[in-house]
Amino acid sequence: MTRLAALLALSLSACAAAATPEASPGGAGRCDVTIKFGSYGAGIDRPLADKVAAAIKADRDVARLERRPWGREGEYDLCLTAKPGRDMKALYERYRALLPARNLQAPTSIEGPEGLRFETIAPM
Repeated sequence: MTRLAALLALSLSACAAAATPEASPGGAGRCDVTIKFGSYGAGIDRPLADKVAAAIKADRDVARLERRPWGREGEYDLCLTAKPGRDMKALYERYRALLPARNLQAPTSIEGPEGLRFETIAPM
C-alpha cells in the first residue's frame, strides 16, 4: 500500500507541475518559438539559460513551455507555445533580444514563426 501511495503522490505532483509553464518535460507538441542551447564542448551558457528561463516564467503570453534535452553536455531546446490570440512574432522578438550576437561559451539559437531564425556566432 505504501508503494501505491507514493505513486499516487508522484502522479499528483506531476499533474500540479504541468499547470506551470516550466513543468512540461519531453513529449511532442507544436512550438511557436524554439530556443536552442548548444555547446562547444564545455556545456551550455548556463547564465544565459537562467536569464531566458526567468523571462519566460514572468511572460503572460506563454501558455506552455516544454524542455527537450538532446545532448550529453546539458544541451536542450525550449519549446514555447503562445496563448491563443497572442502575437507569435512579438514573442520571438522578445526572446531574440535576450540572445547575444556573439557567445564565447556556447552557441544559442532561436526559431520562430514564418521561418524567423537567429543564431549566435562564436568569436574568431
